[in-house]
Amino acid sequence: MYWNQPGMAAYGGFTSQQQRTRYYSEDLMSRNIGKLITVYMTFENNPQWNAKVFTGVLRQVGRDFMLVRDQQTGKDTVLYNLDVDYIVFDNQPATLGHEE
Repeated sequence: MYWNQPGMAAYGGFTSQQQRTRYYSEDLMSRNIGKLITVYMTFENNPQWNAKVFTGVLRQVGRDFMLVRDQQTGKDTVLYNLDVDYIVFDNQPATLGHEE
C-alpha cells in the first residue's frame, strides 16, 4: 500500500514540475515509532478467534511486520501486516510521510 505526495493531481496525473513520490505503509509507520496505536486484525480460517485487537506502543517496523508493546503487561507482540485491517493512532496524530 502506498500514498502519493500531496499536491499531485487525482488519478496519478502529474505536471512536468511534479515528481512522483510514493510512501509505503512501512514508511508511514516507521515515522510513528513511540506512539500509542490500536491495530485491528483479521485471521482467516481460525475457528478460535478470527478477529483480534491489539493496543500498545509501536516499537519497531519492518517491511512485513510491526512490533507493539502492550502497556499493561509489558509484553511485545510481533504483528504481521498481512493480517492488519486498519490502525488507529490513539493519543497523537500520525506523522505523515511528507514535510508537514
